Amino acid sequence: MPKENPKLMFRAEQLKTESGATYKLYVYDSVRAKGDFDWKTWKYKESETSAKYFRDKLDEIPDGSTIELHVNSAGGEVGEGVTIYNLLKQKADAGTKIIGYVDGMAYSVAMDIIMAADEIHMGLGTSMFLHNPWAAVAGNADQLRSMAEQLDTLAAASRQLYMARAQNLTEDELKEMMDKETMLSPDDCKKYGFCDVVGMGDDEIHEEPEEETEEEPEDKDAVIEQLKEQLFRQQQINQMMRHTRPNMAETMLAALESINH
Repeated sequence: MPKENPKLMFRAEQLKTESGATYKLYVYDSVRAKGDFDWKTWKYKESETSAKYFRDKLDEIPDGSTIELHVNSAGGEVGEGVTIYNLLKQKADAGTKIIGYVDGMAYSVAMDIIMAADEIHMGLGTSMFLHNPWAAVAGNADQLRSMAEQLDTLAAASRQLYMARAQNLTEDELKEMMDKETMLSPDDCKKYGFCDVVGMGDDEIHEEPEEETEEEPEDKDAVIEQLKEQLFRQQQINQMMRHTRPNMAETMLAALESINH
């Protein structure tokens, strides 16, 4: 029997400040319409990263407040993520300020979601990931061709979403990045307009102490930092692949459920 996990993927809390209320929203899991399958009830649990859950939580937040959107997700279902993006944009149009924070990963459709923020912060060592949408399908030749056309449409829609925020980047260059699947560092994201602040901000990051300290070999430090970054990115890619591969057990359960109905 699978263990039940505490609900930590998404939560909203109110912080009272002098300027008003700030609400924190967290996307810390795969974006999906359904939660985990409950073997006790033979029903799916509520997903805390679904568009419906976001809609309900956003309705509880008064217009004109501030929302901190924290993301650490390898992506998920395109339809759910794009809907969440538009729900956030609608909330922003109603006067709510949305500040996005990439706490770890903002991959695939999770990157789409955080693009809705008015201001995006990326912590040191974080990353975003661009690629074309994909799907696991079965059917005859006509059905497969139809799915390919749908995926092309989804890819074009994603490019439109990214270009609404992009800087120093043409749509053709963006398409090439998505075609070859591209990992973006915080500095890359800032260069292309996908984030506004890296770490604690440029002034704090690049400020050097005036007092001289004991000198360390620069080449050795650079090699160590490069190895750390490579290890961190490989761990992220491994985690992303674990989250994005089709779950055969869930697929079979969904098929059985449809037969029972």
